[in-house]
Amino acid sequence: RSNPAFVSFTSKRFVYFSALALSAPILPLYLVREVGASDSQIGSINMIFTLVMLVGYFLWPWVSKRRGGRFVLLATTLGMVLYPALTATTRHVESIMIFAGVAGLFQSGLDLVFFDELLKTIPAGYSATFVSLAQSMQYLSIIIAPLVGTWLADSFGLGGALLVSAGLRLLGFLLFLKADKHK
Repeated sequence: RSNPAFVSFTSKRFVYFSALALSAPILPLYLVREVGASDSQIGSINMIFTLVMLVGYFLWPWVSKRRGGRFVLLATTLGMVLYPALTATTRHVESIMIFAGVAGLFQSGLDLVFFDELLKTIPAGYSATFVSLAQSMQYLSIIIAPLVGTWLADSFGLGGALLVSAGLRLLGFLLFLKADKHK
């Protein structure tokens, strides 16, 4: 509690990771049940996501140097809203492949910036303790959110659960944006 910047950032990060984890079990189910994607199509979607993510690992540090970490944080958190939102609106595998590529680009930036921004909130000499607490919160969201996601899918359908994930991602972006406006 004596480190409000850390508490604020990790709370927002928890919301965002929960939104990401919520869609983890839903997306493959959506691809199989709603889209009717074949095994090779699902593999291609994942491959495109990963390949573009690799490209993003080279792009985002350059963007961060030019525009700053806060810009990358806001761009990537907003960009990641698109994947579940757009995927829930289509049943075309080719479109989902494009969406996966866009998501891979933003995911790589998110991977890089979340840790950098977290480190800015940690007091000197306490990095191990604070990082372990932040990681524990992340893993807690990874445990709980997929269960909530499957409950939402049962209640509102797979597409509805993807839209809830997009909505929570948007909420996470807005929380980071609000914090950014006060600086």
